[in-house]
Amino acid sequence: MSSVSSKKDSAGGTIASGTSSKGTTKWKILSGALILAALLFFVFGLLLWFKLIPDTIESSIRQNAQLLPDTRMWKKWANPPYIFKFRVWVYSVKNPDQIMAGAKPELSQMGPYTFDKKMENRVVTSGNGTVTFKRIAVYTFNESDSCQTCILGNRVWIPNMVYQKFVEAASTNDLKMAASTLISQTAFLAVEVGELLFEGYKDPFLDKICEIFLMNFVCESILDLPDRIGLFFEANNTGRGTYEVKDGTSRAEDLGKLVSYDGRNMTEAGWWSDENARILRGTEGSLFPPFIQKTDRIYVFVIELCRREENKGFCNPTEKILFPSQNETEEHCLPKGLLEVSKCQRSNPPIVISMPNFLYADDEVKNSIIGLNKSDPIADSIYVDIEPRTGVVLYAQRRSQVNVELWSGVNLTFPVNLSKMRSALVPIISVHDDAFIDDESLYELKSELFDAEWWAYTMAKLLLALSFIALVLAALVALYWSGVLKDLCRMRKKSKIVATKNGLPPYRPNTRSQSIAYGMP
Repeated sequence: MSSVSSKKDSAGGTIASGTSSKGTTKWKILSGALILAALLFFVFGLLLWFKLIPDTIESSIRQNAQLLPDTRMWKKWANPPYIFKFRVWVYSVKNPDQIMAGAKPELSQMGPYTFDKKMENRVVTSGNGTVTFKRIAVYTFNESDSCQTCILGNRVWIPNMVYQKFVEAASTNDLKMAASTLISQTAFLAVEVGELLFEGYKDPFLDKICEIFLMNFVCESILDLPDRIGLFFEANNTGRGTYEVKDGTSRAEDLGKLVSYDGRNMTEAGWWSDENARILRGTEGSLFPPFIQKTDRIYVFVIELCRREENKGFCNPTEKILFPSQNETEEHCLPKGLLEVSKCQRSNPPIVISMPNFLYADDEVKNSIIGLNKSDPIADSIYVDIEPRTGVVLYAQRRSQVNVELWSGVNLTFPVNLSKMRSALVPIISVHDDAFIDDESLYELKSELFDAEWWAYTMAKLLLALSFIALVLAALVALYWSGVLKDLCRMRKKSKIVATKNGLPPYRPNTRSQSIAYGMP
């Protein structure tokens, strides 16, 4: 028999038992505790998600974005562990005699000639918020990664750059006598690939020409012709200039920003005709600041181009008319997609830089040469894949094509007649320069940033989930002590009992349907 839960008072009424009151209080406390826990979990989860995690990551990135001695960034920057590949395709002129008679240049391509590349940033000075250094590159020919027939002893026919220098000189009123030297030279010559690239070749006619009366002065003082000619001559295991960049200690977003090159904050006055083109801006290519936005324009100073990339709208005036469209401007600017860089090189060689296969150049440029591939916007472009928060370069590809100006000069008919020669821009090499992040650096980036970030946000998600669970439990407890849950359970139980007592109606077979189904005898 069950116990009584109430008793009568002196007036004949009843007084509720203390057991029921204490139970209700206990459930209220439990429900309140669960609601408080849910609120704490929710608030701390949101705080972790939107404030603590982003602020901690940003603070860590800012602390590490400083180029200071004996830090990990310093060591990796000074001796980059990246995997570098330097590949060169070389073009050989197939019809030099026909070009002199007015035919289009026809080329054959050989390659790739693959070089393993090692980079070193050799520090000169550091302190006061900047680092001054020289960049050293070492190239080693990798025959196994090159094409089967590729050796540095392969010979190719290229336009004679010394010949072109004398064509330029003979086209001026003051140096018409230089035309006499063209008799003993040829407009094209055969050189070895290794000489064309790093070793340098000695022009077979240069010594004889410079021994001619008055030509010695022209060779040394006016033309400043080097003893050996090579596209990357004296660039292997040497540094061309000195860079000064900000070290990021005062402001992380300034890390790698170029302050000066060879002690100047602008390029030399004779390099470009426009002052804005001479301004040093952006980085020098080995360091990028953290917190890069998609809307940011990234400028990179490239010494081989004598200027920063991304700049638009300027050209160097020239008297050489290689394409009809040059007559449309007073400065005779080269068509789009071409960059004349001779003025920042020793002796001003007749060199023009473009993208491989004249990507982004006008059709008149592409159609002026026979033997090039169709340009590819992906394979022939420059790309840099940067992790935007840290500024770490994951992959970079730089593409370029070196072309020689083949110019017939101005009114050169005696003693050599160049009036029939077709002026053109002749490609001689195409360069693919790639850099891949090494496995160790990629693992460090993944474990210290992405993995740590994943665990932190997983913890925040767990707190938010616990908040939801605690809130559900609090609701169930509240329903229980309020009696609503008991009433629901009692009503559900009662409905089951009624259904069991009433049962189902007796089964009565439908004889008519059976007769129809089976038919009548």
